Amino acid sequence: MADKYFRLVCFVVNICPEPLREFFIKLAKCDAGTSYSNICSYLSQRHRDVIELKRRRKIRDDQFNLLYPGQGIADVNKWDVTLLITLITEMFPASLKPIEKFSIDEIRAIRNQLQHLSNTSNMSDKDFDSYWDRLDSATMTLAKHTFSVTSEAEFRKKIDNANTSHLPDLGDALRLWYEETIREMADTINEMADTINDMKHKLDKVESDTRENTSILRQVTVAKSGHAGDKHKRFKTVDNILVQLQAGFETTMKELPDSFNAPVEENDIRTKLRDNHYVVVTGSYNSRYFETALAAIKGMDYNYKRSVEMHKSSDWRHIDPEDVDFVLCRDPFGNFSYDESKAKAMADIFNSMMHTTKGDENKTIDLVIVTDLKILTECKKYHDHDILEEIVKVFDDTSESRPADLTLVLTNNFLKQYGISSSQVNESVIKEARDKFKAKKAIVVTGPGKCGKTSVAVALASSYQPSQCSLLTEPSDFKKIDLQNICLIIIDEFAGKHCYDKKNVCKWYNMFDHLNNVITEGQMNVIITCEKSKLDKCCDEVSPHPVLEHRVSMPERTIDIKQETLQNTELVTDPLSPIHGHQRYKKGVLKHSFLAHPSTKCSR
Repeated sequence: MADKYFRLVCFVVNICPEPLREFFIKLAKCDAGTSYSNICSYLSQRHRDVIELKRRRKIRDDQFNLLYPGQGIADVNKWDVTLLITLITEMFPASLKPIEKFSIDEIRAIRNQLQHLSNTSNMSDKDFDSYWDRLDSATMTLAKHTFSVTSEAEFRKKIDNANTSHLPDLGDALRLWYEETIREMADTINEMADTINDMKHKLDKVESDTRENTSILRQVTVAKSGHAGDKHKRFKTVDNILVQLQAGFETTMKELPDSFNAPVEENDIRTKLRDNHYVVVTGSYNSRYFETALAAIKGMDYNYKRSVEMHKSSDWRHIDPEDVDFVLCRDPFGNFSYDESKAKAMADIFNSMMHTTKGDENKTIDLVIVTDLKILTECKKYHDHDILEEIVKVFDDTSESRPADLTLVLTNNFLKQYGISSSQVNESVIKEARDKFKAKKAIVVTGPGKCGKTSVAVALASSYQPSQCSLLTEPSDFKKIDLQNICLIIIDEFAGKHCYDKKNVCKWYNMFDHLNNVITEGQMNVIITCEKSKLDKCCDEVSPHPVLEHRVSMPERTIDIKQETLQNTELVTDPLSPIHGHQRYKKGVLKHSFLAHPSTKCSR
């Protein structure tokens, strides 16, 4: 399919604005301190806030004119993705739920990534599917929070049609797409013009600030040898690609939210830059390692006009210490998956990049390489180099104790602990559970205490790789889930293993709302265990929930067998139950515990 890039553009231009517009109106109607009758009246009440956004260059003049036209009234249908996302995130930051904020950030990130793609005609099927699935998930999440059931179904059809139709409105979509790109470039040029005006004022003070004068002259001149071997300076010719790399860097730095709270790894990045002049920043899909790198770069106070962003090896030949102080190397080994050809080309210039970080005082370039941890690991298998050794790994910022690694360890230990007992569950029980799990994608294994619920859960999970499973021990663990790699969630005794905890149950219920969305979208399967009495209490005291709707009931695990003498007693257990279990006397009654189904026979 040669039109992959164009289909993604049509998705962003034609489909994404629809739920964003409805979501903006929904938030506006719920905005405390204002009254909503129509868009114009609401924007009139928020005029001061919009003016502040314009002053901070969050919105451009042309976008401001769409909100407050000189003639006529504001038309929300003319607002594109960029304007809608800016208004939602800047005007309603406290009203956004985490899943809504995540979905909006996904749409913005993909839109920016598509705009910066260097080769739009040669997109791989894997990259296309990744982009499309992320857009699909993000827009449908917003649709579920905004649309009615009927509108949501119609919106679902629009997405499906956009993936397979012959794109009759492609021309209009591309026109809008490139018009927005041109407006952004024009805004960047205006900022550059403002900077040039500032430089003119500084030149008037050249006698009082010779160091600043030297820096300015170095930016606009280059030394060349004359016929007699002496040095002459002349004005540099314009390198259009270098200008694009510089503009790309400035655009990227604007993507960093003002409210971003960087984790402790930001300090490690800055330390390595000061000591070594280069660092590799990496992390997992959900760790926000890229934003952390931007925060560290911002804290280093680099001159943005002498900073560039490169994506491929061919960009390097346009970078010279005479023109550049800092290089941000973004996803050099592949965007969503490892790209061997791209990595090999980058490896060919590793020595040159390393050399520029060890130059003299006036010819040293600071370098930050940002890449996904899995992609970096794959690259080092084939193209290891010293430049890849100075690494800062950024972990999920929702916890200070490396939650991503801890969750993996806890899950593996959990599966190993119950692995043996899971193989001894009665076959009829596991068949019932497996059939219901296959049909419903989410089940609750319930029953009395110590009936083998957890063993059934682990038995169901045995058809997955351990790396595809994640054990949630707290409701907040859901934020750490890597939806790209994890496809099974296990929640063991969510209502309390030892005693019922209503306060904690309510936290789980809040998380279940988000969990239900990803189950409905087919992104996740879920196995939950809960003691029957506690599950009934949850439904009575809190409420039923769709995630808890489909259940598999387990029978009692321990049975009583009355006997007269031990010598004349022989127990015959199900071959899948633990061998002999354990026996004890209680008031003349012999008890035998095992995981087998109640159909287990005993003979005297």
